[in-house]
Amino acid sequence: MSLSGCGLLAGDPPPPHPLLGTLREIRALLWRYEAVISAHPVLAEQLGQLRDNHRAHLSAVAELIGTAAQESPSPTTGVPVSPESKTAVGELRNAERAGQDAAARSCLAAKPEYAGVLGSIAAARASHREVLR
Repeated sequence: MSLSGCGLLAGDPPPPHPLLGTLREIRALLWRYEAVISAHPVLAEQLGQLRDNHRAHLSAVAELIGTAAQESPSPTTGVPVSPESKTAVGELRNAERAGQDAAARSCLAAKPEYAGVLGSIAAARASHREVLR
């Protein structure tokens, strides 16, 4: 039995959605926030709103892709967190900086219909860095 003539296996698979990398990056940053809050509960009030912003970003990008956000379960046990809360916050700030840069690059390269949400994410991350000072 041959399937070569049916056309189901012909051609290359479609490319991944251009926002898939952004979705993964948002999820990783969200998980980092959850890990820091889990390791340092005293920071929950300071970091909770920032974490929730990332949840909203995850949902918005997932909606654009047409997939579920899959925000949990988070692998907080696999995310390294400094035992010092000040250092952990500094590491979050560095992660926000890297995420801001990535979102800005994605925004500049994105299709117009994605630029608005990516620009908003980049701006939010810039403000998060200031909050984490």
